Amino acid sequence: MLIWLLSDCDTGKFTAFKSLLNSFSAHYPDVKVDFRVLTRRSMWRSLFARLRDSKNRETADIVELPHSWTAVFAKLGLLAELGGVLEAFNPARYPDFLRKGCVTEEKDTVFSAPWWMEAPALFYRPEALKKQGLSPETDLRDWERFLAACERLAAGNRRRGFYPVLNGSGHMSAAHAMPCVWNRGGDLFSEDKNRCTLSKDEAVKGLEDYLEPALKGYLPLFEGTIFEGGPFYEDAAAMVLGTRLPASPGRKSTFKPVRLPGARKKEQVLGYNLAAASGSSNLKEAGLFLKWALAADNCRSFAGDFGVFPCLTSAFEETLADAATSWREIFSSPAVPPNTTVYPTAELLLDKALWHASLRIARAAYAREDFVRELVIAHGEIDYLLSLY
Repeated sequence: MLIWLLSDCDTGKFTAFKSLLNSFSAHYPDVKVDFRVLTRRSMWRSLFARLRDSKNRETADIVELPHSWTAVFAKLGLLAELGGVLEAFNPARYPDFLRKGCVTEEKDTVFSAPWWMEAPALFYRPEALKKQGLSPETDLRDWERFLAACERLAAGNRRRGFYPVLNGSGHMSAAHAMPCVWNRGGDLFSEDKNRCTLSKDEAVKGLEDYLEPALKGYLPLFEGTIFEGGPFYEDAAAMVLGTRLPASPGRKSTFKPVRLPGARKKEQVLGYNLAAASGSSNLKEAGLFLKWALAADNCRSFAGDFGVFPCLTSAFEETLADAATSWREIFSSPAVPPNTTVYPTAELLLDKALWHASLRIARAAYAREDFVRELVIAHGEIDYLLSLY
């Protein structure tokens, strides 16, 4: 049995997964299991390669997916109905906001199971802010004050290798940009999900807000390797835009989380699901692993080992009760990316536009006109796809 696992900026995920796999193998020694790590891009391409040539392309028996990919790959026939693989799977055991990520748009047939989730937040070092007379309650409340705080931190610490803020994911991404878009009243789609709104002023301004720390030199691009041992050495930055507490190797983190700056009515939550491949010849074994991985104790310990949240309601509520107050604030108004046929492609197109903008910023060649032009092109492609479904 082969499992495809999504890559992650935190190697702790793979240590946690190996531990989960070892415990499974100890209980089911007759099941031979291996896993491969794929980036989002390679996972996307591999699934479509399997669709085009099912006989000659390697496929996994179990796949880890962003929850928003469930509808498109179920519609393409690549995912098995979960009810036929995992007996007595009950979506009601998961929070309401995660359930739509298990099914297709048209009906309630379940094709994937929620596994773990994370939420973008802003992490700060209290002593670094205090030294510059900054308070998280006031100076990190909205995006304008956050940028002003970055400016003061930059002026107050000119040591080589220090930045006011780092990007915990290592790159600019659509998933992490959406809270800034919501701050401006924009979104990727209209409310009825029938039209793209990516090139509207509100969305563009929100995306520009997201890019501004990099444009002003407060946030480094493509420089994660300059920090020995990874980007989270505690003297490298005062703040981190990320989803997990940053820490130096072998040391407990001194960073504290707060919600991302802004006056939003919803907070971004990113869910990751497990699905069985429809073409698998090992569905019985796949069912055994899914049952094991999704058990309350196992999903709780797996998620806890790399600082994310388990999806099962009982485990999630227990974890949240022990978490910082800011996490409870974030999860009080969760909004997940829409699990629709077009959304994954729309996200890829926005990721591409942000990648190109990042390259231009790094080369000191960024021009707003180029960025807006690329958003307009992406908008047109997304509207075309929406017209087909």
